[in-house]
Amino acid sequence: MPLNCNAPLNQQQKALLTCEAFWSFSLEHYKKSEVQQAALILQDKHNGNVNLALLLIWLDSLEIQFSQLHLHALKLALSPTDTLLFSYRALRKKIKLTNDRSLYQHALNFELQLEKQQQADLIDTLSRIELLSVANNIDGLLYSYCCSLNAESLLFSLQIKKGS
Repeated sequence: MPLNCNAPLNQQQKALLTCEAFWSFSLEHYKKSEVQQAALILQDKHNGNVNLALLLIWLDSLEIQFSQLHLHALKLALSPTDTLLFSYRALRKKIKLTNDRSLYQHALNFELQLEKQQQADLIDTLSRIELLSVANNIDGLLYSYCCSLNAESLLFSLQIKKGS
């Protein structure tokens, strides 16, 4: 279903923005080595959130936009899982050093469940935000987010390449 130019998304269009669709996009996009590397730099050096960045990349690719005021609501949606995810990620990295592959795999699986929950929280919040269809938007949501983190240098690596 094509989106209207510079118009609010209707409920039918918003219904396409599901947790499953976002998770599927995220797995596909994140597996690209340059994306993974840039996302980890965004997370570790710029205190960015990878799931939020992936959401913004996905929305940019769908030519969907929202007011920058709503970015705060999305960041708040991350609060319940962010601290837990941060702590668990540090624990998993320590487990990796023990060479206990089974324990490491369990830790990784649990971390992925936390990532999925965080994405579900983002989609839930997104469903309550006024979204607009914007064709040919030069400065997308990801651009604004990277600028706010002083991470503009990561934009090219994170974005979807034309023809990909």
